[in-house]
Amino acid sequence: MSVFSRPDSKYWWLYLETTRQKERTDIRIGTTVAQRRDSRKLADDRYHQRMNEVAARLYRLPTARQAIRFLAYSEVYERDVVPHHRGAGRELEILKHLRAFFGSTLLSLIDQDLVRGYMTDRRKTVSANTVNREVCLLKAILKSAVPKYLDASPAAGMKALPTVPPTRRFMTPAEEGRLLKHLAKDDAAIFLIGRDALVRLGDILDLQWADDRGSTLYVRDPKDPKQSRPYAVPVSTRLRQALDKLPRNGPYIFQRRRQAEPGHRGHVYRIALERACKAARLPYGRKKGGITFHWATRRSGATLMLQRGAELKAVQAIGNWKHPTIMLEIYAESTSREARRAVELVSKKA
Repeated sequence: MSVFSRPDSKYWWLYLETTRQKERTDIRIGTTVAQRRDSRKLADDRYHQRMNEVAARLYRLPTARQAIRFLAYSEVYERDVVPHHRGAGRELEILKHLRAFFGSTLLSLIDQDLVRGYMTDRRKTVSANTVNREVCLLKAILKSAVPKYLDASPAAGMKALPTVPPTRRFMTPAEEGRLLKHLAKDDAAIFLIGRDALVRLGDILDLQWADDRGSTLYVRDPKDPKQSRPYAVPVSTRLRQALDKLPRNGPYIFQRRRQAEPGHRGHVYRIALERACKAARLPYGRKKGGITFHWATRRSGATLMLQRGAELKAVQAIGNWKHPTIMLEIYAESTSREARRAVELVSKKA
């Protein structure tokens, strides 16, 4: 009964005695005597191959791995794994760069030398932090290919590139006023949600009108993997006014910015922000020591709250920071700035 047919199937079936498992093959039985004879031989060969694979698994013997190219496997990873990650949008962006480099390379031929080559190539155009994030995803992809396609991940244990924390730029209220004049109404509202309510860009773009509770906004699915619980943030007076001016063209508050693919929505908004900065004559981007969305909104907004007397715990709750570490850093930056101003008061003429 190792190879058998069924009246309801056009294919040969296998019965694996060791595991008492029945499997359908992709081998058609055929209709003529010659076809049945030839297909039966193929089915017998497949049976012996499967029994050897089962035995190797049971006795932990080495077996030949299936061959698959990075491009094909990355498509499987994108379909079956990425959608379950909170940072799915960012991973889709990174996959583009990984595919461009590793593309048709067999998974089994990827080694640490090739990964280092990728790191060197990408470092020419992006920061070490960005390269490290991309390699982190590559490691996850290769690890998920074990044991079906790889015995072990070739990138396991590779060290990240050394990084130097970039100088972060605080955005002053005067700069904010200049920038808002050059943003469209919906883009300005996005910026204010980040600055006044300290919400992350990915979470802002997911906001629906049903999440607008008047005095609060409900963040139902935070994208930060460390902050998975829904939470509500208070709405400032000026943010309320900005939201009330927006048209309701669909279920999402920022329907226009959701027209891009999920992995590109944040990038598209940042392009608009960069253009507005250029029009307002403000530097944009870390390399230029300029404005970035995160630091102009969450970090600068939290800094202003603390400088103007808000309680540390209240700011932490608004920003949904689980641990106070970030808040203490912001507080230290704020008090250092105040201290510098204070020492200048000594020599100030009355």
